[in-house]
Amino acid sequence: MIPSLCTLALGIPMTKGNMNKFFVPNEVYEERLAICKECIYYSSILGQCKRCLCFMKIKARIAPMECPQGFWQKTTEVIKAPDDLPQEIIDEILDIWKDLKTGRAKDVAAKKKMIELYNTIHMTNYGTGTNCGSCISTCYDGIKKLYKKYNE
Repeated sequence: MIPSLCTLALGIPMTKGNMNKFFVPNEVYEERLAICKECIYYSSILGQCKRCLCFMKIKARIAPMECPQGFWQKTTEVIKAPDDLPQEIIDEILDIWKDLKTGRAKDVAAKKKMIELYNTIHMTNYGTGTNCGSCISTCYDGIKKLYKKYNE
C-alpha cells in the first residue's frame, strides 16, 4: 500500500497550529509542478502521478514530500507560516466542491481526492479507500467548512 501524503508528512512532528510551516514557497511549488507536468507518469486528466497516485497540485506544495522518481526532493528549510492556506490548496477545495455539493462524492476519484485533501490540510490519516461513514462525513464536513470560508 502506498502511504498517503499525510502519512509521509507526519514523519516530522506537527500540529494544526504549525501545519502551514510545511508548505513550500511559490517558486518551489511552481518548479515541482512544472517537472511533474513533463514526466511520463503525470496524468493531466486528474493532475495525478501514475507512480505514487498522489494529486500533484497538493503534493508539490508540501515541503516534506518528494518525487517517487527522484525528480525533485523534499525541502527541509523552515518555511514561514502564511496567514492562510496556499492558493492552490484553496483552488482544490473550490474545485472539488462541485463533485461533493450534493452531500455525496460523485465518484471514487472525487472521494479519494476529498479525503487526501482533508488529510493534507488537517494532518489526519484517513484511508483514501475507506467506506466508513463517520470518516467520510468528517472529511466532507471539513471541506465544506473551508469551501464556505473561501467561497465568500
